Amino acid sequence: MVTRADVANRAGTSTAVVSYVINDGPRPVAAETRRRVLEAIAELGYRPNRVAQALRGQRSRVLGLIVPDISNPFYAELARVIENCADLDGYTLVLGNSEQDAQRELRYVRTFLDRQVDGLFLISGSSSEELMALFSEIAVPFILLDRRINYASNAYLLATDGIAGAVMATNHLLSLGHRRIAALCGPSKMPSERAKGYIQAMGQAGLEPVLYHSADFDRQSTYDLARDILGRSDRPSGLFATFDLAGISVLRAAADCGMRIPAEMAVVGYDNIQEGLYATPRLTTIAQPTEELGTLATRHLTGLVEGRIERTFGMKLIPPRLVIRESCGWTGSSKGS
Repeated sequence: MVTRADVANRAGTSTAVVSYVINDGPRPVAAETRRRVLEAIAELGYRPNRVAQALRGQRSRVLGLIVPDISNPFYAELARVIENCADLDGYTLVLGNSEQDAQRELRYVRTFLDRQVDGLFLISGSSSEELMALFSEIAVPFILLDRRINYASNAYLLATDGIAGAVMATNHLLSLGHRRIAALCGPSKMPSERAKGYIQAMGQAGLEPVLYHSADFDRQSTYDLARDILGRSDRPSGLFATFDLAGISVLRAAADCGMRIPAEMAVVGYDNIQEGLYATPRLTTIAQPTEELGTLATRHLTGLVEGRIERTFGMKLIPPRLVIRESCGWTGSSKGS
């Protein structure tokens, strides 16, 4: 393995000078000496030990991101935006996939901290007391993304306004004349802002909310639940799927049952993943501004890491928007929205 001493020998200087070049200080280096050091680094293929630098109090320029399910296209797209934004700022992103498991999530947090990440993004649905306690002790900057969790009071949360989005989705179905409107949600053990928004909108309309909970957030369990809902004699005329994977599962189940969407049931999803644009019919949905969310999150975290902004607590909620397509009866052009 090439060492700093090897670079110093090739450049004809000291290891201290090599360190000044790599870290851009703390002492200035003459232009000619800097050139020789950089050439030696390139010729030898030297890579600084970022973990060792971090242990000496320097930044590792690594950020950690923990997502609940990387197979969900929304989280995959959000991770892509964050990674690209971090890369532009000179940071490497490492990813952990918790699979909705609180203990696995906790292990990732500890592993990333042990690996000396400069900052941490966490999309969590966990209410683990152990995780809450750990968050109160984390020394590096961190922010919560997408999901409002029980211990957001000791952190900074950046998310789309899930309650407002769900109210928007439900009100759209109400505006189309539907009164028997149900919501297809994820597992009942997972608190959901979107379910709260649906219940709120139904209450304001003087209607009784009906919630169905899938066994998991995956395609198969939501498809199985959709088949069950569609087979009921009291099935709803309008369905709000609180995440797009569930909405697409409803469209697939309807096709398999020979049911016409939206003639026999209107469907609205949430997230605006690309698959919804290519479903048949195309899925009406609540769009999360993924580009804005990921960019704001990265700028905020790197600002905390670099001391450009002060740490604050609380939350910032970004307004969602309604994207109307054919699954609710619209026949215009979606224009790729």
